[in-house]
Amino acid sequence: MESLAAVVAIIFMIALLGGPIAYVLTYIPGETLLAKILRRIPILIIAFLSTIICTQLIFAPIPILGKSAGIFGLVTNYFAIRREFFPDFYLRKYLKGKGIGGGRSKGNDGHGPAGQH
Repeated sequence: MESLAAVVAIIFMIALLGGPIAYVLTYIPGETLLAKILRRIPILIIAFLSTIICTQLIFAPIPILGKSAGIFGLVTNYFAIRREFFPDFYLRKYLKGKGIGGGRSKGNDGHGPAGQH
């Protein structure tokens, strides 16, 4: 039974700590290409393993605490991967460019004081 408890503890530690560790690794400076590669390899490995385990925790028939650990892990993995590989992607700006999302009228669309006659 001790080995089963150890396996469960390892699974939960990977789920809970994988995303935050990958996120912290994104703060390591890397000016050269070699430094970026050496930083990205552990981030990918940790985030990949954590994503697999978190997904299994979410879809497994376990109590809500286990599912919330899986959701926490997936969210932190998302932020780590986004920070490392897509630093210039802003969802709000992207949606606004597609015409989705908030924004003010320029006044020439018939709405507001400039559009009234």
